[in-house]
Amino acid sequence: MTHDQLKAFIAVVEHGSFRAAANAIYKTQPSISAAVRNLESQFELQLLDRDSYRPSLTEAGRAFYQQARQLVRQSEELEQLGHQLAHRSTPTLHISISANFSQLPKLETIRQFCLQRPDLRLTINTEHLSGVPEQLLTETSDLAIGPHTGLDERFEFTVIDETETLTVATRDFLSSTEIAPGHPISQGALRNQPHILITDSGSVAPFPHRHVIPGGQTWYVNDYHMKKTLLMAGMGWARMPRHMIEAELDSGELQLLDISNYPSRLLNPIYLIRLKDRLHSPQAIQLWQLLTSDQT
Repeated sequence: MTHDQLKAFIAVVEHGSFRAAANAIYKTQPSISAAVRNLESQFELQLLDRDSYRPSLTEAGRAFYQQARQLVRQSEELEQLGHQLAHRSTPTLHISISANFSQLPKLETIRQFCLQRPDLRLTINTEHLSGVPEQLLTETSDLAIGPHTGLDERFEFTVIDETETLTVATRDFLSSTEIAPGHPISQGALRNQPHILITDSGSVAPFPHRHVIPGGQTWYVNDYHMKKTLLMAGMGWARMPRHMIEAELDSGELQLLDISNYPSRLLNPIYLIRLKDRLHSPQAIQLWQLLTSDQT
C-alpha cells in the first residue's frame, strides 16, 4: 500500500469518477485505475462498485475510505512539517499571481512584510487561468492571487482588491475594419478579426477562455507584454487591465470598444487564495493574516 494509491482511491471517491480524480490530482486516468486495482488486490477487497455509471463505495470501501483519508492527511502534514523544519534557517514563501493582475495587489503591504523579514526568500511567479490553482494543488506555491475561476471547496479565498478590464483596439484597427468609433459594434463585425488572448499556463486541465465571441478568430500569446505589442501594432483587439493602457487611452492611440451583448468593461475582484487541507508555513499564515486584515 502506497501513499499514491491511497490518494488515487480518495480522489475517485470524492470526485465521483476516475476521470475527475485524474484531473483533480494531476495524474492520468489509467494510472488512477491501476492504483485503485492494486490497492484492492493487495487486501483482496472490493473497495469500489463499478457496476453503475459512477463508481460507488462498497461497505468495506466506506470503512477503508474514512481511515485512508485521515492517514493521508496526517502523512502530508508530517511531510510539510519536515520540510519546514529542514529549511527553517532560510524561510521561503512562494506566491502565484494571475497574469490578469500584473500590477501586484497590496504591493506596499508585501514590501513591508519582506522588510521585516530580511532572511525571507520570496518567489513570485505569474500564471494564467488553470495555472493559478494548479500551483496551489501541486503545492508549488503557498498562496495565490487571482480571479475566482476554478475555485471550489478545496480552496479558502477572500477578496483583497479589484481591477478594471477594458476591451480596446487602436484607431487604425477600427478604421481598417470599417467600424465607426463611438458606436456599438456587433459581434459579427469582430468575428473575423483576431481576438488576442493569453494562453492557459496550466499543464493538466486547461480552462476555457471566457468572454470570447462564438466562432471568432483567436490568437494566443504567453504574456501581457506580447499581447500589448500585437494590440498596439493594430493586429487585433483585446481585453486589457486599465492600468496597463492608461497612457494609450489618454493619448487616443487606443479606443474603447463597445460590443453588443458583450462585457466590454468589467470590474474583476482579486482573491487571495490558499489550500484548505494543507499545513501552512508561519510566513504564509502571517502574510495571509496581514493581507486579509489590510482592506484599506
